[in-house]
Amino acid sequence: MIGLLLICLTAFLLLLGLLRRSRMSLGLPVAYLGSLLLFHVPGALAHAVSGDLLYGTPQTKIGFTYATIGTVCFVMGAWLSRSQAPTVHPMTKQDGLTFWLFCLFGGWAFIYILSPLHNIPSVGAVVDEAGAVWTLGVLLGLGDAFRREDLRSVTFWSGALVVYPIVMLLLGGFLSYGSAAIIIATSALTISARGYSRAMLGVGLAAFLGLSLFVNYFHHRDAIRQEVWGGAPLSDRIDSIEDMFMNFRLFDPTDPGQAEALDARLNQNYFVGLAAERIESGQAHYLYGRSIWQALEALVPRAIWPDKPVTAGSGDIVSEMTGLTLSSTTSWGVGNVMEFQINFGLIGVVFGFIGLGWLIGLLDMKAALALRRGDFGQAIVFFLPAVALIDPQGSMVELASGSASALIAGYGWKWLWENRRGRSVGRIFQRHRPRAILANVNRFRQ
Repeated sequence: MIGLLLICLTAFLLLLGLLRRSRMSLGLPVAYLGSLLLFHVPGALAHAVSGDLLYGTPQTKIGFTYATIGTVCFVMGAWLSRSQAPTVHPMTKQDGLTFWLFCLFGGWAFIYILSPLHNIPSVGAVVDEAGAVWTLGVLLGLGDAFRREDLRSVTFWSGALVVYPIVMLLLGGFLSYGSAAIIIATSALTISARGYSRAMLGVGLAAFLGLSLFVNYFHHRDAIRQEVWGGAPLSDRIDSIEDMFMNFRLFDPTDPGQAEALDARLNQNYFVGLAAERIESGQAHYLYGRSIWQALEALVPRAIWPDKPVTAGSGDIVSEMTGLTLSSTTSWGVGNVMEFQINFGLIGVVFGFIGLGWLIGLLDMKAALALRRGDFGQAIVFFLPAVALIDPQGSMVELASGSASALIAGYGWKWLWENRRGRSVGRIFQRHRPRAILANVNRFRQ
């Protein structure tokens, strides 16, 4: 599998070079591909270096072959989205900081204050997707801070970046949701970094530290979740997380314990390979677009179709195609690789990932161009659906319904910003932040 690992690495570097060529990108294709590889490469690496220690190596190799093909096809799709040079308008000077704060605090308001609306059919889906706008504010603010080499601004935006992951860990006991947000918010740095080698070094360092955090979290997650789900006081939850760092170990795939952790949670290849084997042997059958049709049905709001049979989640389809009995207390994502494969086989993987790469690449480029010409509202309209598509573990139903809800949320944010209400909100946050934060405003430059 070493050869397949090298192909994936090469494809990722080619994508990075492609996006850096014109700089008309927020790094969202990088965020998607990085997230995809996160669920396939570590597991494949664990099997490649552990010999016969881990179970399911033949299935893992089959699944990783499909994932590698999908990786290459995604890069092809991203390239096709930029096959024609876009019309680049002159940079328009705008009050960037006001917009970044509007996105940051507006998104947090939807996540932490308007959470009761999540239970309302259709409305809850839009509210969920609207909250993701905070990542745009951090993405832009952090990129500007690094460009200006302003340490205090870097500190502020880095602090804003980790709020969501920390809250998710303290209140939910999950690390995955927070890590996905961090990947999206920091991907733009791979495009704006001065020098290709510096960008590659940054990606490599982030991957190493991220996997180190994961293997330590994995071995402490039961204790953390016991405190969180048991309703323990906040101090006890913090203590359980601190315990994770007391004997912190760096990432080492040759360590048997770490290899088992990677295989258990970051090896989607096994399920892909197992499903492919069962289809080949006649124990299961191709869906021939069944889940794709369900994705189209998901576009109909539940407020209009209350009895809609399509729901989020994909545990049933994973169980059907793999023959495994899955725990009802664990989230099982079918993943894009597996869903494309179980619908139409290899051709489904090829065209599915080309289409996904083209769509995310196009939305990413249009969002970057809108920001360049100062059309901040339109940038949100393109940004939020692209973010909703960055879910390589999700199903087509979740991608379709999420991106549709995100589009509605995007137009809502656009209206709010362009009617000057957003500008007023942003200036209020800018004016009334604590002194430590206000220091960054005084150093802000257009």
